[in-house]
Amino acid sequence: MEPDRRILHVDMDAYFASVELLGREELHGKPVIIGGDPGFRSVVTSCTYEARKFGVHAGMPMTRAMSLVPHAVILSGSFARYRTYSHRILKVFLTFTPKVHATSIDEAFLDLTGTSGGIIDRALEIQKAVYDATSLWCTVGCGPNRLLAKMASNFYKPRGAGLLMPDDILVFPVGAIWGVGASTAEKLGMFGIDTIEKLKNLPRGTLRSILGSHGEEIYRYARGIDDRPVKFFGHKTPPKSMGHEHTFSRDVARPDEYMPALAMVCQKTGCRAREGGWQGSVVTLKYRLRNMKRITRRKILASATDQDQTILAAAEAMARQYIDEPVRLIGVSISQFVPSKTAQLSFFPEKTVELNRVADTVRNRYGDKAMVSGRALEYIQGRH
Repeated sequence: MEPDRRILHVDMDAYFASVELLGREELHGKPVIIGGDPGFRSVVTSCTYEARKFGVHAGMPMTRAMSLVPHAVILSGSFARYRTYSHRILKVFLTFTPKVHATSIDEAFLDLTGTSGGIIDRALEIQKAVYDATSLWCTVGCGPNRLLAKMASNFYKPRGAGLLMPDDILVFPVGAIWGVGASTAEKLGMFGIDTIEKLKNLPRGTLRSILGSHGEEIYRYARGIDDRPVKFFGHKTPPKSMGHEHTFSRDVARPDEYMPALAMVCQKTGCRAREGGWQGSVVTLKYRLRNMKRITRRKILASATDQDQTILAAAEAMARQYIDEPVRLIGVSISQFVPSKTAQLSFFPEKTVELNRVADTVRNRYGDKAMVSGRALEYIQGRH
C-alpha cells in the first residue's frame, strides 16, 4: 500500500559505536561500549548490538554495563568525528528531498511526498546511498506521517526498511507509541491497556481522565494520526530544552564542592545555546541524591538569555536554597526558547555578551577548556 504522504524516518544503527568501528576490523563482532571511565560514575553513550544482547543500553551506568559484559571493549568516543559523519549523511538526504528535519545527530525525517517510485524502493535507495557515502548502516522507517515512520524505524532495526500503516500497529504494545514512556505504559497497564488496539478502543474522555491533557495526543496516536509536517531544511524548530550534567566521583554536599562543576555545566549550556541561536527564559537545576532520587527546580527569568553568567546566577541561587544533603550528580538546562535574533531587547542588556563572544571564538579553536570562568577553574584542574 502506498500512503498519500510519504514520510521516512532514517535512524543510524548504533551510530556512535559504528563510527568508532570504522577501520577497526578487529572489533567487529565484539561487544563494544562507548562511554567514560567506569570509575567516575559515567554512563553508556552507545554500544554495539553485540553488547545490547547482554542488556546494555545507552544511559546505563558504566559500572552496571561492565558487570553485564566484563569482556567488553571500552572506547571513549569522539564527538567531533560524529559531527563530521552526520554532515556527510545530511548531504545524502538532501539529494533526495529538500524537506529534511534532523531531530538529532543520528536521525532525521524526510518528506518524499510526490516523488516517483515505490516508497520501500526509495527507502532502500537512501539506505544504500548513506552506506556508500559513509560505510555506515541505517534503518529507514516509512509511513503516512512522522509517528508511523518513527515507529517503523524502531520496528525494522537494524539495517531494515519497511512501512507501517495505522492498522499495522494495533498489535503493538502501548509502549511502542512515540511519546508513551515507561511510566505512562505502567499507568495504562493498571487499567488493563497493554496493546494499541485496546488503547484505541478506550473513549477519549476516559483516556483524558487517566493521562490528563497528554491523553488527547495519545488518543490520536493510537489511531495513527499525526499531522506534523516535515519542513524544508534550514527551518529551525525550538528545542524543548538544552543542558549538561556532571556526575561526581564521590557524593558532595558543600557549595564549594559542587560549584566548580555547576559553573562548567552552565558554561557548556550557554555555549550550546549561542551556537544554536537560541535564548531560554527558564533555568532548570537538576540533581541526584545518593539514593538515586532525581530532583528538579525551575526558575523563570525576567527575559530570555544565552549567557553563562546569567544561567549560573539562577542555578546557584536554587542550589544554595534547595541542596541540603549530599548529591552525586548536578546539571542545568534552559528551555522556553526564542530565536536570538528576535529576542526582546532589554533596557539593561547583559554585560557579558562581548566577553562570551570572544570566549566562544577561543573555545571553537582550542576546545571547551581553553577559556573558562574562575569559578569553573577547579573543575578543569580535575579536583571534581
